[in-house]
Amino acid sequence: MKVIEYKSVAHEDNKNITFIRIDPENLQDTLSQIIEVLMDLSWLSRFDEDYLKSSFKKRAEETIADIKKKFDDCSNDNVTKEAGEYVVSELARESLLSQMSYLHIPLAELLGMKISGNPGFDFHSQNNTTNTVIFGEAKYNSRQSAHATAISQVSKFIEDSKDIKQLADLRDFCTSEALSRANDGFKGFAIAFSAKSTASTSLIDSVIKHQDFMKLLPFEEIVIVAVNI
Repeated sequence: MKVIEYKSVAHEDNKNITFIRIDPENLQDTLSQIIEVLMDLSWLSRFDEDYLKSSFKKRAEETIADIKKKFDDCSNDNVTKEAGEYVVSELARESLLSQMSYLHIPLAELLGMKISGNPGFDFHSQNNTTNTVIFGEAKYNSRQSAHATAISQVSKFIEDSKDIKQLADLRDFCTSEALSRANDGFKGFAIAFSAKSTASTSLIDSVIKHQDFMKLLPFEEIVIVAVNI
């Protein structure tokens, strides 16, 4: 992937809003690279107990196999809806690592019991400077930018306490301080979406004016990730 924009977004009600724009470049290469990243299960080494390693390994392997099947249905210049959301999720997650030096946490579906269809936020990370957990949601639309759907989903998940419910899954990845802060309301959110060819200025303007985006402003930070697919 190629990060083509990385900048702060000025807003009087929140000083920690970041915009990242990603160009996947060659789609087939990107799909192959994502599978390669997902197959790297080195994160299992953080577990001391063999039974935990085995449990998470089995869950991850089944999910990776399912993602591979979805990627096989993609053409050279197009992705299916489900595959598209994996692409947006993983590229957004990787951008938090590469551009912001945030914490590496595997995609949420690799950690869960359900092989396909994550019931909560799609990806997570942690701002290591402020000890802030980042909850990320990704949406894909083949016809237009998916930012409105992504923002609305984040808002709905907050209302349903999906972020709090997922804290237990993050226990072995995030610091205790970050998890406690998240439980007390000090957390951040990443909104990731397919952006097509819409200009970044128009995207940012549409995002920050969305009624559900206003609900995110009291939180610690917001990351907006636009992916050109």
